[in-house]
Amino acid sequence: MTEPESAASQAATLELHDASFDRVGATEVAPLSLRSDARRIGLVGNWQPLFRALTNQSTLTRGSARILDSDVHVALTHGVVGFAACDPDLPASFSVFEYLEHAARLSHGSPARAKNDARRALEEYGLSELAPRALGRLVRYQSRAIAIACAAVTAPAVLCLETPLHDLDAASADYIARLCAHAAERSRLIVSTALPSTPSAERALLDACDELFVLKHGTLVAHGSPSRVFAPSPRYLLTLVGAKNSDFTAALARVGCRVTEQASPRAFNALLAAGSRVTRYLIDLPEPASQSLLLDAALEQGVTVLELEPIFQTLAD
Repeated sequence: MTEPESAASQAATLELHDASFDRVGATEVAPLSLRSDARRIGLVGNWQPLFRALTNQSTLTRGSARILDSDVHVALTHGVVGFAACDPDLPASFSVFEYLEHAARLSHGSPARAKNDARRALEEYGLSELAPRALGRLVRYQSRAIAIACAAVTAPAVLCLETPLHDLDAASADYIARLCAHAAERSRLIVSTALPSTPSAERALLDACDELFVLKHGTLVAHGSPSRVFAPSPRYLLTLVGAKNSDFTAALARVGCRVTEQASPRAFNALLAAGSRVTRYLIDLPEPASQSLLLDAALEQGVTVLELEPIFQTLAD
């Protein structure tokens, strides 16, 4: 191993020091400071300004941002990082193979090596059958898969994947999550998601990470292992539908729950039977009760639970 390679292996996977990003003259993120040596990093929330800095679409206006000791603005061009944006514009007439070959050739300039790189990436990710297909004929989950393979085509030290599971159906999200896990076997991984529901492909992807960093409204609100960040508290967000919602909440109050009504979602209204309504509540359970208390009460009162989500204690407002 050369001395520069040895130094890189000792560097932090991601390091921000008082970093603030700007796009079209507007500051997008409050100054952030973090450091992680983890091989798999999960970024929860809106980390788009950081990812846009990789392609110089956002500017670091103060502080520093480095990936494996390479400045974020040159990490991609220097080959340290492979980047897959969420749903980028792709040249529709290119075949999948041509696209990967072109990306590899731009990286190192060797036509023969580029062909080998493209072929290897397609085989490694189980995408060889898509090689002759035009990019414009791919469906969304296939485009996401090709984007990951393209990011990995020259086997960079770090892969940065921007919200790869966004707006996918459950089966497609599970498939892309498996590709992300495969990518992390070869390179360090920095992957972003929205705050996940449980269970979900997003949650499984984050649970496989070594360290998570959570942004809310541009501010870092939590970091640590998945088990720490997602440690449940006795608070739940409950959405239910029925004709006897008030009876249900009264039953909860009698066993010591604190029930606070929230703004009710309207998405289900068109599906409601006469006399039913959708209601959302924030519920604090008494110790040592668990979510089974809520489910048992719903069954007893004849109401249907639509959503039941824990409010993770490190992410509570």
